[in-house]
Amino acid sequence: MIRLVPLALAAAFGLPSLLPASAQETPPPALDERTADALLEIDKVYAETIKDVELDRLKQLQDLAAKLPPAAAAVVYERLFHAAITADLFAEAEPAADAALQANLPSPSCRVLATLVKLIAESDRGDFEGSLHDLQGLLAARSGPVLDPSEALGVAESYYQRLVHAGGYDTAEKAFAMVLEKTENPEVRAYLSARLNRLKLVGRPAPPLAGADLDGRPFDLASYKGKVVLVVFWASWSQASAAEVAWLQETYAADHALGFEIVGVCVDPLQDRTASPESFLPAARRFALDHNLRWPNLLNGSGAADFAAAHGVTQIPASVLIDRDGKVVGLDLVRKNLEPTVSKLLER
Repeated sequence: MIRLVPLALAAAFGLPSLLPASAQETPPPALDERTADALLEIDKVYAETIKDVELDRLKQLQDLAAKLPPAAAAVVYERLFHAAITADLFAEAEPAADAALQANLPSPSCRVLATLVKLIAESDRGDFEGSLHDLQGLLAARSGPVLDPSEALGVAESYYQRLVHAGGYDTAEKAFAMVLEKTENPEVRAYLSARLNRLKLVGRPAPPLAGADLDGRPFDLASYKGKVVLVVFWASWSQASAAEVAWLQETYAADHALGFEIVGVCVDPLQDRTASPESFLPAARRFALDHNLRWPNLLNGSGAADFAAAHGVTQIPASVLIDRDGKVVGLDLVRKNLEPTVSKLLER
């Protein structure tokens, strides 16, 4: 059984996870496109409202800390940094981190939290070397843990997402290898090891991907040699997977005639390894039909058909981009970087 993102992390950071059947709720019935769009819009407005509230909270905490003596200010700053980590507002909290570090407050934990916030903010603006330098300094300081495992995983995942979305795979691999060497928490170590295993795909030949698609037709990734291919991992119960479809369709429509292909892998069977993969076919087919998926889709299985394991997939949404030479050149692309990256590979 694959346990992907821990429940606490998924809940705190909105990260979809593949869970054992005992932990995963029964997948909801398929929704028509209008209802699905309405749900996404409601969630979007809610997220924006929550962000505004959290930003106001950070401002009030920073204003309060600025008025207090050092020891009390450190306590307030720590609360601010924990709030920023939970809300994924690293860039927004960077001024507070700078202020706390410049004040040299009498709190090692406050300095650690401020540095963590700062290094993620640096990666937000593309300063990967700066963030890596700060991480090295943090690890060299041998400070004790100031984050619980779910927070530590959240920071690591935020860092990972920023680096891979900007193509900073080497930086991500260096950073995670350094942290893995220092951390002793088994949950954090498992997460880091999984991410490193996935990062090692970059620059190497893509793993084999062959079998019957959802309609029983044979498929082999090798037949796409000479094309740029995006392998997308999705689940029929995942709202995030549904949200991906619209912008995947846009890029597919724009670049398909130029040599761009998409292949989907439904990972529903990972919910329950004891069930037959075929038992998940109806839900997978319904998702593909409801969302008008115009590319081949396979069902994840076991052994050679465990495509998720072969591609190091430990959470969804997840994707692997393959160039014309059959090598992995990208991971977990998102709307803002998919089309530009594909266009460059197609040399358009």
